[in-house]
Amino acid sequence: MSCAPPEGVPPGVRLGRTECKLDNDARLLASIGAIVAHAAYRAGLPEAAQQEIGAAAGEAAGEIAASDNGAAPGNSSTRLIVEEFADRMEISIDSGSSAKSEGIRKRLEGKAADCMRCEAREGRVHVTLLKPCSAAKSGAAS
Repeated sequence: MSCAPPEGVPPGVRLGRTECKLDNDARLLASIGAIVAHAAYRAGLPEAAQQEIGAAAGEAAGEIAASDNGAAPGNSSTRLIVEEFADRMEISIDSGSSAKSEGIRKRLEGKAADCMRCEAREGRVHVTLLKPCSAAKSGAAS
């Protein structure tokens, strides 16, 4: 059984969205990898790609959790948004952690996502991972 998006759906149509806000507690942030891997399954990516992108998002979350001790008071949370489109997945992780965007970028570079942006702005770290899905539409198994 495939979880690929229905045939004939235009590329820009959003098929699903998962959004959550988590305290920067390593026990909670550990769930980010599983959330992203499940979204990759629903998007129709092959099992290996599901695991790979889930692990990459989990590594980003781990970097955030490991460096949270310097976060500004009231700025100690992470927001995860996973959007599934007919042709791609977009994963955004935004955190008030003191993690260095360069460190996260180096850990994730070349892993799982075909495009990645990592930047620090206004005391927060923002990571965006993009994974095309169009070539994988028939590859997911139940």
